[in-house]
Amino acid sequence: MSSKMEAKAEAGTHFVLVHGAWCWYKLLPLLKMAGHHATAIDLACCGVHSMDAHQIQTWSDINKPLVHLFKTLPPHQKVILVGHSMGGMNLSLMMEQFPEKIKAAVFLTAFMPLSGSSAMEMISEVQARIQSWGDTEFIMGESGIPISFKFGPTFAMQMLYQNSPTEDIELGGSLLRKFPIIQGEVVYIEERYGSIPRVYVVAKDDKAIWEELQRKMIAENPPDRVYEMEGSDHSAFFCYPHRLAEILDEISSSYNGIY
Repeated sequence: MSSKMEAKAEAGTHFVLVHGAWCWYKLLPLLKMAGHHATAIDLACCGVHSMDAHQIQTWSDINKPLVHLFKTLPPHQKVILVGHSMGGMNLSLMMEQFPEKIKAAVFLTAFMPLSGSSAMEMISEVQARIQSWGDTEFIMGESGIPISFKFGPTFAMQMLYQNSPTEDIELGGSLLRKFPIIQGEVVYIEERYGSIPRVYVVAKDDKAIWEELQRKMIAENPPDRVYEMEGSDHSAFFCYPHRLAEILDEISSSYNGIY
């Protein structure tokens, strides 16, 4: 590696990508080629993580791999944390727990909850717009409240990946797992969560978290910046990885003075 490239890599941002490490396989090399560090995390019960959805009871349970990563970061290192879809809930909790470790938070067509919101409330917002979950499987608890779900193959193809390459649809079909619906609220305070710059990336052709719902979250909880991805379905990292890498690189440049 040339000294110029070494200097660029040394100056690069460390991106932490949530959730489901496999989702980011196209983006990781693009960020690294731009001189950044990138770590994709499997939350508990996601990807190849050994836990099952029904072993997860709390947000602390599912966030354990992410908390472990943050505790092993060098003392003065800050990361840009990127959350996709329901990963926005996990992102918000990490912002509250580790504000001193986060340079900026990027919500990629993700839930961006108000303090006190629950996952079930956010899922209900989605359901009010899409009307039907199709062949998605919900597991009900004893109280009659859903405790986990797994996207059905038809729903995933039509609502999550409709603009994505066929090979990524096949990959998703083989790796999607049951995901817990955690009942606890996401709670944060302005002095911690609010101290971190937030960026929202709108996927304009998202059929799962509709653009209208993304705009509603932006209006209710305004971030510092908003980017748009024309033609992007719910899985921007599959259908437009190069454009997403460009956006993240620009975000890095905007916040590279925050230490």
